[in-house]
Amino acid sequence: MPPTPQTVFLSRALTKTYRMGDVEVHALRGIDLELYAGEMVVLLGPSGSGKSTLLNILGGLDTATSGEVFYADHNLTTATEKALTLFRREHVGFVFQFYNLIPSLTARENVAAVTEIAEAPMTPEDALRLVGLGDRLDHFPAQMSGGEQQRVAIARAIAKNPSVLLCDEPTGALDSQTGVVVLEALEKVNR
Repeated sequence: MPPTPQTVFLSRALTKTYRMGDVEVHALRGIDLELYAGEMVVLLGPSGSGKSTLLNILGGLDTATSGEVFYADHNLTTATEKALTLFRREHVGFVFQFYNLIPSLTARENVAAVTEIAEAPMTPEDALRLVGLGDRLDHFPAQMSGGEQQRVAIARAIAKNPSVLLCDEPTGALDSQTGVVVLEALEKVNR
């Protein structure tokens, strides 16, 4: 059943099983989930509880073993690899625990790498200003703190104006004070 118009993600009976030789690991077991536009949702759970697996399936980076996943009117369960690539490009911004910045590019250039392939992007400068880094545009990752690098990663994700932003432990590699700064940047972006 396709979701209602205000629903962003809908999953029904979602499962994911990994096989390693004779061993089956059940990462997700029958997840029913409905997420709405404008929400800021946090998933909490111990390591190995399936949080990253769920985010990867919602973001089209992985596929479910069974069940259904919809993004608006897109059925991600039956989507081809090409359709999932378009879905990621057009609708999803990702922020990971490790920043994945290109060391030889400045903050501005790291963000521009995404804006050059997006349909209606923000300017890299605007995205970096939004996360409080308007004065660090021409700094390289090695010249920035961990919190600043993570905010560049957030700017890169939001610069393409995604419909949804998926963050996998965005503060996991940061101290608590810097983590608060990063979470405040995410909350500001969500507003």
